[in-house]
Amino acid sequence: MKSFNHYLVEDFELAGDVFSGFEYTQKSASEKSRIEFRVTSDDRETDRDEILRRLKNAGISAEKRETSASSVDPIYGEHEGRKFIILVKPKKGGMGESTLNASITELFPCIMFERQIKPTGMSDKDIDKLMERLLSVDTRKLKCVGAKDQAAAKDTLQRADSSSKYFEKMKAAISIYNYLIDENKDKPIRRVYWGYRAKPKGVPQNHPGDMFIEYQDGKMLGASLKSGGKKTKEPQLNTYHYTVFVNERSGPSFNDAKGKEALRKKVYDKVYSKIPDFPKYGNHDGGKGGRHPDKTKAIATINKLPTKEQNKLYDEYLEIVRQGLVERFNQNKDATLNYIKEAILRDAPDVPTIVIKAIEKSGTYEEITDKDQLGVFLPQVRFVKSYSSRSSKQNWFIELRSGDEKVTLAMSVRSSSGGKLKQWSLKTLYNGLKVG
Repeated sequence: MKSFNHYLVEDFELAGDVFSGFEYTQKSASEKSRIEFRVTSDDRETDRDEILRRLKNAGISAEKRETSASSVDPIYGEHEGRKFIILVKPKKGGMGESTLNASITELFPCIMFERQIKPTGMSDKDIDKLMERLLSVDTRKLKCVGAKDQAAAKDTLQRADSSSKYFEKMKAAISIYNYLIDENKDKPIRRVYWGYRAKPKGVPQNHPGDMFIEYQDGKMLGASLKSGGKKTKEPQLNTYHYTVFVNERSGPSFNDAKGKEALRKKVYDKVYSKIPDFPKYGNHDGGKGGRHPDKTKAIATINKLPTKEQNKLYDEYLEIVRQGLVERFNQNKDATLNYIKEAILRDAPDVPTIVIKAIEKSGTYEEITDKDQLGVFLPQVRFVKSYSSRSSKQNWFIELRSGDEKVTLAMSVRSSSGGKLKQWSLKTLYNGLKVG
């Protein structure tokens, strides 16, 4: 392998064997400052360790160091008086980014409220300054983050600026922070909690809240958080079709593992089996844990298909899943009503839930829910019918009847982030009560 001197040229670019096969960028640096390289990766820990191995094989002094703001510790090194740092960042897009975007909106207001970090404005420069202050926080000392969510909080802080919607979600976080400030004026707050996985004491583990507010009088409120533009209508349920059948996080579901697997197998037989050289059924979508090598092979075979063929197969996939959801909701009236109660009404007697929408770019917020109308009607329901829309390939409905009266839930199912065939579980949404 070539010496490190070969890579540290005048414009400080690393090339050749050290970063061979990796996507990376270099931050401009003066002669005396540390050179910073950013590598994007789908498997950050493995790739970080491989780069470290290559550096050490070349005789270059380098080591990984733990930081409070990173879930994948960076590589620090020095060679002939020049210091460098290598940061391994996640690639943008896909379901990973969806989770990251939600976490920015949910976690950062909790940190800001607890540490009294007040945003100075809404410009991009103001957002970057706010992010610097957030990165200085040691997540291990935060009261708003449970022990089980320490790693996720650390990861969210470190990855935030890699999101393609970074500024949008940071502004949404400011909107939610403003909601907390206003709420505290109306009724003093003792503490807020991030509801990623761990729930505060007294809150059911399957509670759908993204954030929990504990008031000075001991009462608790769950907040389900959304974000969007002033005129957009946000879904009041936003999940995936797999989690409707079985929710691995112990959240609301039909607890129907057999139904989930049957639908997964049907999608494979009717759609994925048509793709040349596609992996055999079982681990094609990553298997247990989602990291089986067959998943990488499956994505590669999908990418080889012409766009027209991908779209055709996606439409078939979408219809199979939509019909599977319709059938699941039609199987058992009581199970369907219970799912609506837990997943949409978010019924938890001791910890009520409010749905708050952050208005992106404005720093404002609003409550968005028609749960009162649905909640009053639900105990009267005698008949449930689910059916597909005739005018849309994504939409479907759940009709609830009591005698001559009815209410209809407007649902939809679709791909997110352009995933289409590469998204193994499709977004499943409740968009409010149907009008007309």
